[in-house]
Amino acid sequence: MNLRACLVTLSAAAVFTGCSQSGPGKFKDEVLAADKAFSEASKKDGIQAAFLRVIAPDAKLLGDPHSGADAVRFTYMRLPPTATLTWEPAFVDVSSSGDLGYTWGRYTLVLQNVTKGKPPSIARGSYVTVWRHEPDGSWKVVLDGGTPDRER
Repeated sequence: MNLRACLVTLSAAAVFTGCSQSGPGKFKDEVLAADKAFSEASKKDGIQAAFLRVIAPDAKLLGDPHSGADAVRFTYMRLPPTATLTWEPAFVDVSSSGDLGYTWGRYTLVLQNVTKGKPPSIARGSYVTVWRHEPDGSWKVVLDGGTPDRER
């Protein structure tokens, strides 16, 4: 390989290396992945179990006076174990320092009807979740809340 071809190859490699995700872009991908995994865990393992895995000890759930795991237990203990809560993030952003991020999007809460033959009750709305980057590299929920759609 001649010197010119070698330099072109090295330049191209440097450009592609520079395109790899780092900084806020990398963190956006991580927060988005955490939010999607959180929704999948809620569907698969149950709402409370999924929240307990990602909630920070000092986290707040909007509308609940408790913090962390206590807030999760208090808020979701009223739901039947057959309830499912899933969501789809529509937007993600992360602070320039990479220590906080947030997602927002749409959620669906399905409550199975106890009366045989009756359809489930379905509530939809918008949610926002604030995430904090932990020292171990994980992302934990520090604030979460949702607003149901208004009936028309």
